[in-house]
Amino acid sequence: MKKGLVLFMGILLGSLSFWSYKGEAASYVNPNQTYTYETMTSNIKTLAQKYPGLVQYRSLGKTPYGRDIWAVKLGRGDATVLYNASHHAREWMTTNIVMEMIDQYSERYVANSTMDGYNVANVLNNTSIWFVPMTNPDGVTLQQKGLSAFPTTAHANLIKMNGGSKDFKRWKSNAQGIDLNRQYPARWEQISNNAKAPSYKDYKGSAPLVTKEAKAVSALTYLVDPEITNSYHTAGRILYYHFNYGTNTFEGDKTLGTTLANMTGYRLIPPDTQLSSGGGYKDWFIQTFKRPGFTFELAPYAGETNPPITIINEEWTRNKKAGLYMAVEGDKRWEKRITPVTKTITLTQKVPLHDRPNVNHKMAAASLYPGTYKANAAYGNFYRIQTILGPKWIVK
Repeated sequence: MKKGLVLFMGILLGSLSFWSYKGEAASYVNPNQTYTYETMTSNIKTLAQKYPGLVQYRSLGKTPYGRDIWAVKLGRGDATVLYNASHHAREWMTTNIVMEMIDQYSERYVANSTMDGYNVANVLNNTSIWFVPMTNPDGVTLQQKGLSAFPTTAHANLIKMNGGSKDFKRWKSNAQGIDLNRQYPARWEQISNNAKAPSYKDYKGSAPLVTKEAKAVSALTYLVDPEITNSYHTAGRILYYHFNYGTNTFEGDKTLGTTLANMTGYRLIPPDTQLSSGGGYKDWFIQTFKRPGFTFELAPYAGETNPPITIINEEWTRNKKAGLYMAVEGDKRWEKRITPVTKTITLTQKVPLHDRPNVNHKMAAASLYPGTYKANAAYGNFYRIQTILGPKWIVK
């Protein structure tokens, strides 16, 4: 765990509510329902209000039909891991799981309690878990609500992409008929079984990253620079940890994969059992960042539709500590990437704090006053100072 002087008077805060909590911890997410974009949006805003500074959110942009692609940051740490869910419309149960993670982890943090042996406050003071709870809001809404949620001018084309059917329960793609998990630039040209035109599933698009949704998640990944990522899908209760194509194999991290498989009871798929088609988020992350990336396929296979909501409690039980485990492992990897130091820094003027050693992570509401401070790590021209807001970075 990171140790250092806890600073109070040396920090100028835009508002005390940034780090103080309102009321007692409570549960604000109900995962036992058809979890809609509107419910998710409301829950995200409530969680950020109830847990200021611990839960923060931002829009990564809007879908073609004007729905926000939300990202949620949970934690105060400078190490980062990233979860995404609902790349595929009919796999919206994955949103239920990650929103329950945000809710339950926040509740345990405020209560200073544990979850399956993990001290949640310690974990989230060292690591921030980023979530994209619903990568595909348009597709999820179409699958759940059908044509009524879309303008009448779009109906004919949506029906055409759905093979003439007005029943959208099998829908996987976004509302432009593009499979978002075939949109990433990792062997995209060699994707197999590609639909020839926009469709309810399997059409990879005219080029990588042409969809607003995939562009947004890619950009967030570069910004967050996570140590580990996890993509939640359904179904089959299996776990992928590699990006494999013939003689070119990014092995991933089998040790982490084995632990996660044992934790969830999901079957770990070894690299030599399939020729990975590519184009998926996990494929792209492993290839681009050379760090561990995982794809979880939750729930038993239910055919071409969403898994029944009756399975949600069991899937939560299987996955509830996976995010905490990933956070701890992410922190270990982050600490190996930065340089430990014992350095006294004297500031003669107020300087901004950063969540990460990157100018794009400057905090809007916090600065460090002139004074003398102890730095415990360095990265480039940044130094890390332990503060009441968690580990923060300054340029020196």
